[in-house]
Amino acid sequence: MHLDRAGVLAGMHSSFVSNVAALARGASPSLTAEQAVAAAARALNVTPPRNLQVTKAGSAAEGLEFTDSNVSQDKISAKLMYLPLADGSLRLVWDVTLAPLSADHYWSARVDAATGTLLDKSDFLVSDDFSVANLMQPVAQLAAAAAAQSQQPVAVGKPTAPNSYNVWPLTIESPSHGPRQVVTNPADVTFSPFGWHDTNGVTGAEYTITRGNNVFAYDDRLNRNQFVDNSTVSPDGGANLEFDFPFNGAKETPALTNLNAAVVNLFYWNNLIHDVMARKGFDEVSGNFQEKNYGPSGLGNDAVRAEAQDGADLKPPLLNNANFATPVDGSAPRMQMFLWNNPELTISVTAPASLAGPLNAREGTLGRTLEAAGPITGNMVLVNDGSATPDFGCVKPLANAAAISGNIALIYRGSCTFGIKIKNAQDAGARMVVMVDNAPTGTTPIVMGGTAPDTIGIRIPSVAISRVDGDKLKAALQGGQTVSLSASGKVYFRDGDFDNGIIAHEYGHGISNRLTGGPGNSSCLRSQEQMGEGWSDFFGLWMTTKPGDVSTTGRGIGTYAGSEPTTGRGIRPTRYSTDMSINPATYALLGTTGYAVTTTASGTTVPVHNLGYIWAATLWDLNWALIGKHGYNTNLSAATGGNNITLRLVLDGCKLQPCNPGFLDGRDAILQADILNNSGANQALIWQVFARRGMGFDAVQGSSNSLTDNTAGFALPPALSAKSALSENMLEVYPNPAKDQLTVRTQVSSSVPVQVTLVTIMGKTVQNTTVSAALMQQQGVRLTTTELANGLYIVRLKTSEGTITKKVMVQH
Repeated sequence: MHLDRAGVLAGMHSSFVSNVAALARGASPSLTAEQAVAAAARALNVTPPRNLQVTKAGSAAEGLEFTDSNVSQDKISAKLMYLPLADGSLRLVWDVTLAPLSADHYWSARVDAATGTLLDKSDFLVSDDFSVANLMQPVAQLAAAAAAQSQQPVAVGKPTAPNSYNVWPLTIESPSHGPRQVVTNPADVTFSPFGWHDTNGVTGAEYTITRGNNVFAYDDRLNRNQFVDNSTVSPDGGANLEFDFPFNGAKETPALTNLNAAVVNLFYWNNLIHDVMARKGFDEVSGNFQEKNYGPSGLGNDAVRAEAQDGADLKPPLLNNANFATPVDGSAPRMQMFLWNNPELTISVTAPASLAGPLNAREGTLGRTLEAAGPITGNMVLVNDGSATPDFGCVKPLANAAAISGNIALIYRGSCTFGIKIKNAQDAGARMVVMVDNAPTGTTPIVMGGTAPDTIGIRIPSVAISRVDGDKLKAALQGGQTVSLSASGKVYFRDGDFDNGIIAHEYGHGISNRLTGGPGNSSCLRSQEQMGEGWSDFFGLWMTTKPGDVSTTGRGIGTYAGSEPTTGRGIRPTRYSTDMSINPATYALLGTTGYAVTTTASGTTVPVHNLGYIWAATLWDLNWALIGKHGYNTNLSAATGGNNITLRLVLDGCKLQPCNPGFLDGRDAILQADILNNSGANQALIWQVFARRGMGFDAVQGSSNSLTDNTAGFALPPALSAKSALSENMLEVYPNPAKDQLTVRTQVSSSVPVQVTLVTIMGKTVQNTTVSAALMQQQGVRLTTTELANGLYIVRLKTSEGTITKKVMVQH
């Protein structure tokens, strides 16, 4: 039933089919799922795939997933179903979903299960000017046909069409993740109807520089926070709006050389995010960022002021940061993007012999660089501040200041800021600080930032190392050995304006601030348990997810800016992944070391980035769970596809949650959004995702302004845990296919230990174990599959609520 704004019934329809048993034609398919995929591909003029491999096994009625087989942008799925025909009968068909590599379609097709004839098809890709295909396709390809017809040569290395931008386009996170491309006419015709360079709502661009209705992008190397004529750079694309400027990615290249390309990329991505998010609900009435609003709702005069290479010409320069200020609707927000330093350090342990060799370390932004202060050689001393955690170095004067004087201080992360720790060591006479991370795993050091705790400042250099390396050095020192170090460095720079994940992250702060509590209130994300950094990380991940990505692959935040490989950890405790061996974050972390409020003489600090990491991990799981259910749609302007459904739920959840929410407030708002948007179709799946990360039905939030009164819970609501509802969806089995190891997990409650059995398809038991219900909910159990033969197996769980089974493929 469809109701108008007044609540009056405006229309009603039903597609319910009665008397199915009499109407259905055929009960068994003649074609296999593989044959059906090939038939659908031929009918849709797509190269038929070869050597299809199952990536998600299941019965015909449940559906199967196959590899993309180099003909589809995403996994190919096939499911047996009945199709109502015009004569009222039902035909047994295979429902095939296939996304051609050409990206001009995203097909959902129904082929006759007996003959392979194409009976029905629909295109998930909405045909409008805002699509990934248009944004990612180089202009040179589009212009080639026109050039051939007119017999005119195509200029090499220059856009050949008006309104074009040479950038790292939608889904490409940075220069490390893919090539720069020329895109043309990328503005969404609904939400940027007059293009990206208009400000008056009348046909024709008001600006030929990187300025328009959604954003004004320019450089702010002198940190003046404003555009200055004849001094500040806002590249000019000329009358045709052709923005193509050179880029040199060599590490020795000064950032100033790439300034024009940086500002264009910043302009492009701010506009891109504006248009995508408007499609999903961050529109004019919700307080989005526009100079002029085209409709009667919301306030204008608030296009984003996006400042590139901010503070780069200052001495010392502003580094390793980015920010976004969000005033209320009608006042312009500001995005500031900075350079990130990349010191190439030569640091070696020279004694003892058992530890001698290179040390993996990273320089931060506090104090002098090793390039300026080095080379430095000396002995290492573990700090002792006389407290219960003496190696944190937070209490001054340090108890062993005499031993530290003239040497290199080894300090552990925790309890107070980096600035306080380094300054305390400096006051004790240290020549240099080596900071040990508090994350128990990982080998990629963090990038230390912050400010000095006083006006005297920090003059000594400092580097960060991993917990693993730090513990080895600490053990040697505590064992009475002399540990000596040599250190020197050379500094290079990377530009955050080319890290599109960071751009989306910063813009995301504006979104969550405007939506939570409404556009007239920018003060609704002030509680200790607020999740602002989490939403922003999620937006960055979402905007840079491309066809072919896999949920279990780790994704780091800021790997380009941080000069890491694309597989690096980034600037969070771990990479984001649905694989909990890569990302183990749960609600239980709140209040623990690194996730608790710290109070020092300099004030109270809430670990907002670490808290956001937990929330983003959960939203990332939700995104992939809904993609698993609804598929991935390459058209990011569409309403269909699990990725598009997720983003809409997240944005509407921001609108529905209370001012100053906590994690469970955010969970409940997303559940409510699903009821409003999708009639609650995804309620069970959403509960499973949140329960997996400790925000289940039995979780307790307490006050959103406290990190110590919450309790993690991993249980599903009773209605979902009831025996009648124990479907395979309640059982999590990954990876599937498995190679050497298989993780089995469920959020179903059980009053008795859970029995986990792995059997062959013929019923022979190959593994059997019993674990506690709490362990099964929180971590799951890992089964070794190294010695198993390739093939299909069944995982069976016995709980007090019933038995759950799920198929898994072992493939070495």
